[in-house]
Amino acid sequence: MACGTKQDQPPPVPRDHHSAIVVGSGYGGGVSALRLGLAGVDTLILEKGRHFDTPDADGKRFSRMVPPDTRASWFTVVPPSLVPSFQGISVADVVKQVPSPQPVQAGVCENLTFGAHNVFRGVGVGGGSLINAAIAAVPTPGQLQEAFPDIAPAEFLDTYIPRARDTLRISYRDMDWFEQTPWFQFARTGRQYAAAAGYGVDYNGSAYSFDYMLQEEAGTVPRSAFDLEQQYGNNHGRLGSVDVTYVAAALATGKVTLSPLTEVTGIRREAGGEWVVSTRRIDRWGKELERRELGCDKLFLSAGVLGTNTILMRARESGGLNDLSEEIGRGYGNNGDVMVAHHLQDTDPSGAQQSSLGMINLDGRDDPDNPVYASMFSIPLPVETHTLGYYVMVKTGDRATMSYDATSDSIDVDWPQSHTDNLVGRAQTVFDKVTQANGVEYRDDVFDGKVFAPNTVHPLGGCVRGAATDAFGRVKNYDNLYVNDASQLPGYLGCNPYMTITALAERNIEGVLQGRT
Repeated sequence: MACGTKQDQPPPVPRDHHSAIVVGSGYGGGVSALRLGLAGVDTLILEKGRHFDTPDADGKRFSRMVPPDTRASWFTVVPPSLVPSFQGISVADVVKQVPSPQPVQAGVCENLTFGAHNVFRGVGVGGGSLINAAIAAVPTPGQLQEAFPDIAPAEFLDTYIPRARDTLRISYRDMDWFEQTPWFQFARTGRQYAAAAGYGVDYNGSAYSFDYMLQEEAGTVPRSAFDLEQQYGNNHGRLGSVDVTYVAAALATGKVTLSPLTEVTGIRREAGGEWVVSTRRIDRWGKELERRELGCDKLFLSAGVLGTNTILMRARESGGLNDLSEEIGRGYGNNGDVMVAHHLQDTDPSGAQQSSLGMINLDGRDDPDNPVYASMFSIPLPVETHTLGYYVMVKTGDRATMSYDATSDSIDVDWPQSHTDNLVGRAQTVFDKVTQANGVEYRDDVFDGKVFAPNTVHPLGGCVRGAATDAFGRVKNYDNLYVNDASQLPGYLGCNPYMTITALAERNIEGVLQGRT
């Protein structure tokens, strides 16, 4: 037999094969994995980040916001901060004064800059649910009708929002306690300032336990929301994060397994229909452990807007999936996000004690000309700052297109300065009213010299339902390939979107499992 013939080649190493693979473990991935597991489907979850389930030697899994350590950031010394400075002191300066006892590592938060805006995202089992402000905002019927014109708002609000609320263990504040506790002085002051400008407030539910906050105040449990923990995770009290709700319940079915610190580097489909997922696994400190391929019958992409779109566009541009729609990468938006802060009158304190979760929101969503929803927060310092900050969501029609660069193996978002200028203009219209009605000035020392900061934790779109996929997230032109995360939303919702992302993911996976079209 001649050398080099097909018969002489060693047999290929068989791939591990699963009925389903879910890429990503945030809201969409957690929903997908749980419902697949409950349906008896052998499912593997692949997650780029760590599973923050084991405390370190100091008894903590996550870093405080002040001072932060390297558990806060994805392989950087200085962690990304939504509030990077105050009165001339920056987070970077603090890090230099109090260096982390640990080297850089697979921490929980990552910041990426695209054009004229910055994206902050959670990296870990649970995704963004680990680091957001846990604000369980419920969209109005009008917001739902605009985002999902084919879904009756009553169906969404009566069926899928409650399903998300119950599984995420959303809790609600005791109003008598809220009205007198010093930990929410800033929120009560913010409510007063909003009313002076003609705005109401929304008392959102929270994925952080309000019952736990009562115990924090009483001193009967370790503090977390009351101990400057939020953007880099909470060591206690965040009972509604996806890792301890959807993912834990999925693993408990016995049909779902989890592979953390495993990045998806490529996908392709074999001639026989099997989906093949190429992966790279690392340890906590970044050392590569292995590269391998995994097979599945059904592939669910829930890696977040940037992750999901990167995987798909990489496959399209490399020629692996030539028939992927040109709609993939389009319709990107930042949910109208921009940040701002202003002074408070000397007689109006923000409080020297502040909860970093459980805020309230300036609610002007009923304004037909300039709808707004703005989550109020205090500066995370244990002193009176006489400052109020806002995470603002305003409405524009601006959208961007994502692109993939094979040379650098990276994604880009064409977000011009004009898009950010539009956001700032709309936000300034609102907060000129607030500041003028209360006789206070803006602050520019909170965001490194800027009054309005173009930060977003709410990237949306790129695989918009009805364009890149069908109404249940099935990717056009490919069987058994699904998108089930924030990529499905059309760039804008107008309030904190995780309840809507979770509810839509519930509807999507239900439709897929039931064969609805």
